[in-house]
Amino acid sequence: MNGGASRALVGRGWAALVAGVLGCRGHAGSPAGPAPSYEYAVAPPAAGSWVVRVQATLDRAPTSLLVAPEDAADAVRDVSVVEGSVARSERGWIAPACTSRCTLRYSVDLAALAAGCRRVDCARRIGDAVLGVASSWILHPEPAGDATVRVELRGGDPSRFATGLRRSSNGGFVLRSRELGESSYTAFGAFRRVSFSLPGATIDVVFLGAPLAMGDDAAVRWIQRAAGCVAGLFGAFPTDVTVFVVPVAGAREVVFGRVMSLSGASVVLLFGAETRPESQRDDWVVVHELFHLGCPSFEGEGRWLEEGLATYYEPILRARVGWTSREDLWAHFVHEMPRGLRSDDEPAALEARDDIDGTYWGGALFAFLADVSIREQTAGARSLDDVLRAVLSRAGDATHVARVADFVRIADEATGTRAVAAVYDAWALHGKAGDLTDLWRRLGVETVERGVSLVPDAPLSGVRRAIETGSAH
Repeated sequence: MNGGASRALVGRGWAALVAGVLGCRGHAGSPAGPAPSYEYAVAPPAAGSWVVRVQATLDRAPTSLLVAPEDAADAVRDVSVVEGSVARSERGWIAPACTSRCTLRYSVDLAALAAGCRRVDCARRIGDAVLGVASSWILHPEPAGDATVRVELRGGDPSRFATGLRRSSNGGFVLRSRELGESSYTAFGAFRRVSFSLPGATIDVVFLGAPLAMGDDAAVRWIQRAAGCVAGLFGAFPTDVTVFVVPVAGAREVVFGRVMSLSGASVVLLFGAETRPESQRDDWVVVHELFHLGCPSFEGEGRWLEEGLATYYEPILRARVGWTSREDLWAHFVHEMPRGLRSDDEPAALEARDDIDGTYWGGALFAFLADVSIREQTAGARSLDDVLRAVLSRAGDATHVARVADFVRIADEATGTRAVAAVYDAWALHGKAGDLTDLWRRLGVETVERGVSLVPDAPLSGVRRAIETGSAH
């Protein structure tokens, strides 16, 4: 990521619901039965209304406590259980019948939901729509157990609903209850919608609020070109995704982006309302966020790896399509990579560092060192590009969960080396990055007054050119 703190705020959403009061449970030691399942029939509001109506059928819930996120609880109204009782509690609602089977009816006041927003990932009013994560309107058991969650539209106006939730074969949506902590972005209300396809995936673009000065068509082309950069690395676009475009008054660039992916891929992009189409070559946010979709989610660990890979590859992918020069690419790396180096008072392991520089540029330094090492050890036959394609194939895209250890293992299997394991041990675990100044020299990156000069006959100049172009050397 270039430059300051605003850029470093962008990344994949990592918030998770924390298990709390367990409520009433079944008897300990009872025989294991069928897994629980929760089904939600959602009626999007008609024009002029801000009320979503939901009917939920909860089968074998592990607890009678039903909850919504804290800042959404006051927006949930008229909770009732068909042929059962429900009582309001400090944490949520107690519905004893739901530990066997219950039908639950409630409504969600979207205006109140947006008014109560106090977090990054809660619902917000944008024009004549409300955008938030799906868990904002899914009243569910706490703890949720390992249940299949199905959502379908029933009644209301389906044209006023857009979501990134994973589609099911019956036309609805499906997720696991453990994915509720990162449930996909969803919008209710008035918006504009355009879809396009790339090899491997369909991308739905949902425009909220007032149109951008550049117009919807130009914004779609912007996203399409950025997605093409990502598809060029992976061989196809990694997964279907819904992209929500939110205008930011007075801004002239893409100012923020965020991914929610475990229950289905979704991205929010905050486009400056005055952004001009020709400024795409200077934008890094859209490529960065779409790149995330090609890597599995390292839930509970490895944020440095997720963000580091995106931070490393974003400028490389833009250089490969000619949006930035190779000199600017290496000047960017020479200037920014040292931000990832640890100071004497910081933990050695990247996992133990939670600062912006350690997460983004410490992770990017890992990716850079691993890429150079793979290319050196295989005489250019393999690279970190091959690792990413192998990880996508074997561990999945951002809608799947993997471990950092899986990434390292697949990387070394795909390259026939121990290059990634060695860099992981030396740098990611023990904070030993080696001499960067000497590495720039060997790559043929020489600092000059106005940036860098690229030396054509340096020892690793072939590695440098291969990183720039994505080709073998």
